[in-house]
Amino acid sequence: MPTAFQKKIVRTLPLVLTLSLAVPVASFAGFFGDHPRYVHALSDIRYARALIQRPDQANVLPDEQNALQELDVATSEIKVAARDDWKPIDGRPSIDAHLDHRGRFTEALKVLARAHDDVCKEEDDHKARGLRNRAVTHLDQAMNYIRQAMRDKRFNDKL
Repeated sequence: MPTAFQKKIVRTLPLVLTLSLAVPVASFAGFFGDHPRYVHALSDIRYARALIQRPDQANVLPDEQNALQELDVATSEIKVAARDDWKPIDGRPSIDAHLDHRGRFTEALKVLARAHDDVCKEEDDHKARGLRNRAVTHLDQAMNYIRQAMRDKRFNDKL
């Protein structure tokens, strides 16, 4: 015959099991859903990077290369702040083949401005704030490099 203590354990066991399963599931769901705007920003940055990168060209301007490096650093900062969305970073987005050099850079600036706005939103996580702020700085610097490249005589000669 079960004791009163054993009966109490049997009655509370389902509740304990349910709670022990619910907590990890809730935290795992938050792992992916905490920063959807960071996921959008990462997608935009990847697209902008693909617009700027010209691996088949030998005459890449230094400002173009600097912009790519700044975007890589911004991506790293945002991924850590967002706790990574687990999407492959090497996937290349499709680019409109009709865009000329200036059109690609103009589109990259537009997309990066959108990513900048996504990342600049209020951040509750104190640890993520510093990462976010550094990412914003790198995005700003990348946009400056793109604008400088567009003003370069060699850039305009390519048109």
